Amino acid sequence: MKIASFISLFFLCFLFSNDYCNTSGLNSEDIKINSSRAYYNIGDVISDEDQQHEYSVCYSDGNYETGSTFRLADYTNEIILISMNATWWPACYEYVSLMDELHEFIDDTENVNFVVSLDNAEVEPSLYSCQEWGDLYNEFGPYGNDPLILNGDPDKLIWSMFAGSTYSAYVLIDHNMRVRYKFDMPNLYDFQYNYIPSLLDELYGCTDMGACNYDSYAAVDDGSCEF
Repeated sequence: MKIASFISLFFLCFLFSNDYCNTSGLNSEDIKINSSRAYYNIGDVISDEDQQHEYSVCYSDGNYETGSTFRLADYTNEIILISMNATWWPACYEYVSLMDELHEFIDDTENVNFVVSLDNAEVEPSLYSCQEWGDLYNEFGPYGNDPLILNGDPDKLIWSMFAGSTYSAYVLIDHNMRVRYKFDMPNLYDFQYNYIPSLLDELYGCTDMGACNYDSYAAVDDGSCEF
């Protein structure tokens, strides 16, 4: 059974400069950050509390229904790509087609998940609802995928944990819930051919403790065990 469901906390500001997506031009009172959550650097393991925190799903990917809840812990022993999107940066939606292409790659890759954390806060009147943002994938995307979108992340919990300073933000989390890569402006080629393949190599291995080549870091047995 395919485990993939790429977590799109993936900000669609992708190829724009920070002049478009950086939040430094906003007043601090405009972006209310929930400072009660831990901030995670590369190499940090996400706490059990943060793994278990429930987020409301506002756009269904076919696996999670609208109105259901999602937790990072749902993807234990899998790889998660989170894309953090802000609907109030009007230029960002134009690159939904690129995100849809990446979503397609994720869907064809076992054990990788794509999630979008959507910020449609009233910094200015919201340009898109969650439904409208998800529908852009069908309108502009070459594959018309349905991304898993979390409901507005109203307290900016995800953004506070993994970004906190700019709205072009992406994070890749490995199968041990360790933060491995963080980006402001990621490269589609690197995701497809460098970062994700590297994490998959670590995910697979011999998981039989009685084998000579037992890999304690691996989570999915690849049939390579030697006795």
